[in-house]
Amino acid sequence: MDSGQLETWREDLRKAIAFAVLDFEDRYGYPPGENAVSEPDAAAAARLAAVRPAIPADLVDLYAAIGAVDLPDVGNGFFLHTASDVAHAHESRDLWHVRGRHDADVVVFASDGGGTQYGLALPAGSPVYRLPPDAVLGGIYTSEDPRFDVAAPDLPTFLERLLQAVKAFAASSTTPSL
Repeated sequence: MDSGQLETWREDLRKAIAFAVLDFEDRYGYPPGENAVSEPDAAAAARLAAVRPAIPADLVDLYAAIGAVDLPDVGNGFFLHTASDVAHAHESRDLWHVRGRHDADVVVFASDGGGTQYGLALPAGSPVYRLPPDAVLGGIYTSEDPRFDVAAPDLPTFLERLLQAVKAFAASSTTPSL
């Protein structure tokens, strides 16, 4: 996605979030938390771009357009981590490789409120893997869980699915699935 497409996605996501929390308290009986898309952090995005092994260009471009996405009230929650958090986790090799149903080096950039993480394959930047809670030893995630699968063929498709999930949640209160 180019910068114009990412800016459009960011603004569409902000509108969908605003709609999702519009009558949240009436539906659920408590006020929503802070559901937002934060502004980009140029220094953190530059740090992410400098990480080695190289972070895929699509992810670097994403963090040039956003700081983070925090959606604690959409379904069981969904989060695109900050560029600083992604860089730190990748450099410290917290979770850098997946194996079992799939085998790839990854950079984890997102999670949900249920413990599932999302990792972008390296070095090509595709696909995006869904990593349900399972064993991580020495930075290597190992799972035969059938939910450990491709969440999207690439980052732009993943972002579009996230936007559609927020819109679906806003329209029907159904828990989105990515």
